Amino acid sequence: MQENSKDEFLKIAEEYVLNNAGDHVKVSYTENYDELFVFGYQAKDKKVRLVGQGPIVLVKKDGRIFEFGSSTGDEEALVEVTNKLNKERLIRLFYKNYNIKNNNYDLIITDIYELDEGEHLNELITVLLRNRIQYFTHDENNGEQRHYYTKERLEETLEQTPANLGRYFCYNHLSDALVDLIKTNPYFKWTLSEVK
Repeated sequence: MQENSKDEFLKIAEEYVLNNAGDHVKVSYTENYDELFVFGYQAKDKKVRLVGQGPIVLVKKDGRIFEFGSSTGDEEALVEVTNKLNKERLIRLFYKNYNIKNNNYDLIITDIYELDEGEHLNELITVLLRNRIQYFTHDENNGEQRHYYTKERLEETLEQTPANLGRYFCYNHLSDALVDLIKTNPYFKWTLSEVK
């Protein structure tokens, strides 16, 4: 898709705006960058001023679109999408079909290489705790309860692999946790399971 001209990206933007915002709006501005195409929209009627929408970023290579609210400026959106794509590139070295727009992956630890009295397990647990991984239980009324993993709970969970840790991280997204794991601890194997 990268070879498309600015006019072709504008056509994609116009189609996206029509399908997602309606025919009462039009593309109001565009910015063309090496890998990204940024656009926004506004009401066709000059007497009407829409608020709340922010920049929309098209990834030229594959057509994915990231949409932001009005609190995000163009430069901030560009930085955020570029950071996401860089994280995605790194994660794809280990899980080739990873798509950062899809947050429906469970993290599965498939093996932990132990050499020195649990040192690698402790490193793994430290990273998971730093990323505030969560799990859920059900109470007697089948209500869902959210909990943060503790060191003890992680040790127990990771005693047997494969161990499905889910996808819930408090402050960071799964992608941030995966990058942290990749950079910190190469002494385990992991995979992702896409949840439909």
